[in-house]
Amino acid sequence: MERWRGRVALVTGASVGIGAAIAVELVRLGMKVMGCARDVGKIQVCSEVKDSYNF
Repeated sequence: MERWRGRVALVTGASVGIGAAIAVELVRLGMKVMGCARDVGKIQVCSEVKDSYNF
């Protein structure tokens, strides 16, 4: 959806579960996503997702 492209979202709990799924979907839609999590190691894995979408 072009409506969301370029917008910014803050996703809490972005390292696992629903938070991670939401973050991935928002990136897929072209949004800039800031993800927050308690576990730095897990959130770093999520940063690899953005690379797969050339973001």
